[in-house]
Amino acid sequence: MPENPQPPPADPLRVALETLEAVVDDRALLDSLSPEEHQRFIAAAGDVFCPDVNQRRRLVKARQRKRKADRIRRDEESLNETGIRALRRKPVFTTPNVFAPPEFEPEDRAPGSEEANARRVDDARNCYICKRDYAEIHHFYDQLCPPCAELNFRKRTETADLRGRVALLTGGRVKIGYQAGIKLLRAGARVIVTTRFPRDSATRYAAEPDFAEWGHRLEIFGLDLRHTPSVEAFCAHLLATRDRLDFIVNNACQTVRRPPDFYRHMMGRETAELAELPDELRQLLGAWEGLRGYRMLPEGKEPSTDAAALGVRQAAELAGLARAAELSQAPLLPEEIEARDHLFPEGRLDQDLQQVDLRERNSWRFLMAEVPTVELLETQLVNAVAPFVLNARLKPLLLRVPTRDKHIVNVSAVEGQFYRRFKTTRHPHT
Repeated sequence: MPENPQPPPADPLRVALETLEAVVDDRALLDSLSPEEHQRFIAAAGDVFCPDVNQRRRLVKARQRKRKADRIRRDEESLNETGIRALRRKPVFTTPNVFAPPEFEPEDRAPGSEEANARRVDDARNCYICKRDYAEIHHFYDQLCPPCAELNFRKRTETADLRGRVALLTGGRVKIGYQAGIKLLRAGARVIVTTRFPRDSATRYAAEPDFAEWGHRLEIFGLDLRHTPSVEAFCAHLLATRDRLDFIVNNACQTVRRPPDFYRHMMGRETAELAELPDELRQLLGAWEGLRGYRMLPEGKEPSTDAAALGVRQAAELAGLARAAELSQAPLLPEEIEARDHLFPEGRLDQDLQQVDLRERNSWRFLMAEVPTVELLETQLVNAVAPFVLNARLKPLLLRVPTRDKHIVNVSAVEGQFYRRFKTTRHPHT
């Protein structure tokens, strides 16, 4: 018997139904059949009514699979209509648009209309935040229960008056760090961003449509948080040159180690002469380029001793501050010595405009025994040591102006925990 037989057309089934009903009314109709045909008829009717155990089991499983597939399809159709999935389908992620698009016409919406058109899923889902089950789908979020979704949707565009305030944001080049930087700037704050790739970061900020309104309040520093002496030097620089600090957002973290090939496409811009950059980018990078020394000065001038004057190591030794991007090209694992262009194809970028990584498996799937010591140390330096140093060394700067609303935001998650309720055994080092 074929595994997935094609069902016969509906008309023959209806004819068979009428025939069976006629036989039930008059069993004498069976007398017209030969003994062999009579036996076949009775056996076929019996198999339809009560198939054998194996066939019955296959039929039940097939029906269950079909019902499950139908539920999944219906749920996915509902989830695909949420706003966040529509944004994910765009070729490049952008910041939440605070400007009305061209030819936009305001439209009144009756109170409660969204609730009236709320979509539901057949299979209850687990909220990403509160872990409760829910079936009603928010119009924007696809993984949050209605209360959590509504709160987060309000916060998505919520703002405050931060004029005159100064914020330090680590890892502000892409993704949530970049979005946090944009939000702080649009709220009126002065923002100091750190990243290993400052020129790429400057290019991204300068491309925003309202850059002219807040670009003068943004500074970008190259800083590799894996290099603790450079983090100390950066803190010393801020203490010596800034008169206040209100917020520290320790956003930068390392979850998956990327090899040098992943960052190679940015190195041309990161190592180019400063004079080759547009004026608006040089404006964002000026303070950091000054720390780097002689490359900022005209030819014939002596190298800057700014870092030494701050009582820290000579600038040449502060590679994490002066050569943050170049440090990404240092091969630290045996497999990083050989070029692997086929895994990091040139010119292929993802929706965050980052290099596509075609490796079948990375450290996010590693068990404890598979995690290289280098990656363990890097993760702790970036995720734990650097935030500690920044918070500790910059506390005097936070206290320099006696306002009460000072904030340190430490990005946290369950990655460092070994309990098994919400955390798997994968990537235990993060």
